[in-house]
Amino acid sequence: MRARIGIADTGREIEVEVEDLKELIKRLETAHRKGTAMLWFRNAKGRDIGIPLMRVAFVEMIDDPDQAVGFAR
Repeated sequence: MRARIGIADTGREIEVEVEDLKELIKRLETAHRKGTAMLWFRNAKGRDIGIPLMRVAFVEMIDDPDQAVGFAR
């Protein structure tokens, strides 16, 4: 499963590999409650990405790895 995380005031989204949806939600909520500034993930390309937690605009879960893009089947 993958998660797409949008960052406020940027046109960029970060895509990360996610083992467990509930674990990601728990991690985000715990970091927010503790006032954590940066949250670190490994993106789909294997790079470590730091996300400023207070700038997260949305989190989208992508459950279907074979999801078509554009007009592809």
